[in-house]
Amino acid sequence: MIYIFTGAGMAADSGLPTFRDTGGLWENYDINQVCNFPRFIKEQNIRDLTFQFYNERKLQYAVAKPHAGYLAIAKLQQQQPVKVITTNIDLLHEAAGTADVLHLHGRVDQMSCAQCYHYWDIADHVFEPSECAACGSVMVKPGIVFFGEMAPEYEVLHWLIEDLKSTDTFVIVGTSLNVVNPIAMIRSAGKYPQIIFIDKNIPAAARASGVICMEETAEVGLLKWISEIN
Repeated sequence: MIYIFTGAGMAADSGLPTFRDTGGLWENYDINQVCNFPRFIKEQNIRDLTFQFYNERKLQYAVAKPHAGYLAIAKLQQQQPVKVITTNIDLLHEAAGTADVLHLHGRVDQMSCAQCYHYWDIADHVFEPSECAACGSVMVKPGIVFFGEMAPEYEVLHWLIEDLKSTDTFVIVGTSLNVVNPIAMIRSAGKYPQIIFIDKNIPAAARASGVICMEETAEVGLLKWISEIN
C-alpha cells in the first residue's frame, strides 16, 4: 500500500500561496483573526473577517489547476492501492481524478456547524451565514478546521498509521511538519514503513529520522519518484 501525505507545498506548485512560507498568507492576515475558533464564536467582526478571508481563498482555488504531480498520483491510484491524505483545503487532488482523499483540515466546498459539527456541501457557492439543517444553530462556519477547534479526521489518520506495514510506503510531500508531523506519529506508533520526504526545503525533523529525502519541488519530486517505481 502507498500512502501519500500532501501539504501546502503541493498546492504551491499550482500557484496557490502557502500559509507559513515567506510571502505566505499569514504575513498579510492575522492568524488570530481569520483562523481562531474561540474568537469566531464570540466576536461578530471576526466572523465577518473569516467569511471574507475564506471566500477570497475560494476564488483562488476555483481557478487553480492540478499540476503534473497531481495527475501522476491519480494515474498511480488507478494502477495500485494508493491512499491520499492532505492538510490542504483545496480540491486539486479531486480535480486530478484522485478518489477517496482524506482532508485533515476540511474542504473549501463545505460548511459546518460549530454547535453540532454537522457538515454539508455547498459546492462552488460562497461561504455565508446560514442555519444548520441538523440542529437549527446559526453559529455556522466554513467547513475548515480553525486553531482551537477539534480536527475529527486526525482520528482517521491515527488508525491509518496503526495499520501501516513494513512493506508499505509513506510519501510526504510539501510540508514543514510544523502543524502535523506524520513521521513522528509513525515512529511513535512503532511502525517502520519506507518513508519518503519530498520538498524543496527539507526540515531537520525529516533529515534526522532516517527518511529518504528528495530535495525537489512537489511536482518535480513526485514525477521523479513515480518514474522510479514504475
